[in-house]
Amino acid sequence: MKVSKLKVVIISGILLRFALWCFQVEPAGDDGLRYLTETINLVDHGVFSTDMNVLSPNVPKPDAHDLPLWPSTMAVFYKMSHSVKFTQYASVLLNVGLMCVSVWFLCSLLKSKPFECGDGSCAIGCAVYLFMPDSVIYSLYHMPDMMAVCFVTVGVWAYFRYCTSGKISYVFAYGVSFGLAILAKPICIPLFAALTIALPFAAKASVVHKILASVMAFFLVGVMLAPWVARNKATFGTAGLTTISGTNLYACNWGRLVGRLPPDESSKCKADMKRFEQGLTGLDKMLSSKKMGEYAKSQILSHLPQYAVYTAIVHPRLYCGTGTVALMRYLGLNAVCYALDDAWGSGDHAPQEKRATYTMIHKVVGFSVQILSWLVLLAGYVLVVLGVIKSFKKCCLSRDWRTRLLYLCPILCIILLALVIGPITATRYRFIMILFFAILASQSCKMKVNEES
Repeated sequence: MKVSKLKVVIISGILLRFALWCFQVEPAGDDGLRYLTETINLVDHGVFSTDMNVLSPNVPKPDAHDLPLWPSTMAVFYKMSHSVKFTQYASVLLNVGLMCVSVWFLCSLLKSKPFECGDGSCAIGCAVYLFMPDSVIYSLYHMPDMMAVCFVTVGVWAYFRYCTSGKISYVFAYGVSFGLAILAKPICIPLFAALTIALPFAAKASVVHKILASVMAFFLVGVMLAPWVARNKATFGTAGLTTISGTNLYACNWGRLVGRLPPDESSKCKADMKRFEQGLTGLDKMLSSKKMGEYAKSQILSHLPQYAVYTAIVHPRLYCGTGTVALMRYLGLNAVCYALDDAWGSGDHAPQEKRATYTMIHKVVGFSVQILSWLVLLAGYVLVVLGVIKSFKKCCLSRDWRTRLLYLCPILCIILLALVIGPITATRYRFIMILFFAILASQSCKMKVNEES
C-alpha cells in the first residue's frame, strides 16, 4: 500500500522528536532554568518570581520578566509530582504534543484558500516546519517557544479562514489563539497588532463586519491580558504586561549598538547610560523597565542611521545558526560542543581543561551533525526563496487585491518579525518565523492558481 509523502514527513518529524525526548539530558536550554524557577516558586511560595533557591519562610521577590502561561503550565506538572525531573520530561513531551497540533493546523491552512495545496506541497511545507534545525531543538527545550509557535499557527489558520469565508466564529478562534500566544511569548504582540489592523483590508466581508471583527479580536486579547496587567499594577504599582520589552530594548538593541559606536561617542553614551541608571534607583520594576524602553527608543532614533547599518550587518547572522550545539547539549554530549567551539566558534566558552576532553569521535559526530544541519538549513531557505518568487507570481495572476494581500502575508510577517528582532541574533529567536517559512516553502512547487480568486 502506497503511503503519502505528507504522512511520511509528519510521522518522521514527530518520531524524531519523540526519540530525542527519550534521550534528553539537559532539556533546560537557554532560559529553561528561569522558567523552571518560576514554576517552583509558583508552587512552593505562590509567587511568580525568578529568585532561585528561596527557602521558607522567606518569600521570593515577585517580578514580571516573563509572561505566565508557560510557567503556570509547568507548575501543573510540578504540583502533581514535586519532581523537577518529571516536570522537565512532561513539559518536553507537551511540546512534542503541541508540535502535533501545530502540524495538523498547518496542513489545514495550506489545503484551504487561498493556497489550496495538494499533499505534495503540504509535505514540503511540513518538512520545513518540522526539520529546519532550529525547529527540531527549540521545539524540545522546556521553554515557551513551541507553545507560542503552536498558538500563532492556530491563530493564523483562523485568520485566513475568516478572511476567505467571513465567518465570525473564526475571529473568536483567532483572538483567543493570539491571546494565548502573547501570554506565552510577548514577541507575538506586534504580529497580532499588524494582522488585526490589516484584517479589514484582507477579509471578504462587509465594511461594518470587518471593522467589528477587528474590534472583537482586540477586545478578546485585551480581556485575556487584563488579569496579568492588573496583577502587575497591584504588585508593582505600575500597570504593564512585562518588563522584558524595555530591558531588552535598553540592554540588547541600544546597549549593543553603543559598543559599536566610535570610541569617543561610545564613551559619552556609556556615561549617559550610567547617569540614567542611577536615576532609576527606587523605582518599581515595571516603571523602571518602561523608562528603559523609552530611553532606548529615544537614543536609537537619535542614532537611527548607525542603528540601521549595525542591524543590517549583524541581522543576517540570525538565519545562519543551526542550533547544533544546543542539540548536543540537550543530549548531554558536552565534549562534542567543545569540539564544535574550537572548530567554528560555537560560543561554548568552557574552561580549557574541559574543552580538552573531546576526542576524534566527538569531532566526527559534531562535524557530521553540523554539516548536515547546514545542508538542511540551506535546502529550507532555497525552498523559501522559491516560494517567495511563486507568491509574487500568484499575486500578479490573481484578480482580487485581497487575495494578493493574503499571498504576501507570510512575507510581510517575516519582515515584521525581522524588524522586531533587529540585532538580536540568537538562533532560537528565528523559531517564531517557522510558520511563515513553511507557508512560503509550500508554494515553491508548481501549482494551479485559482484565476477566479
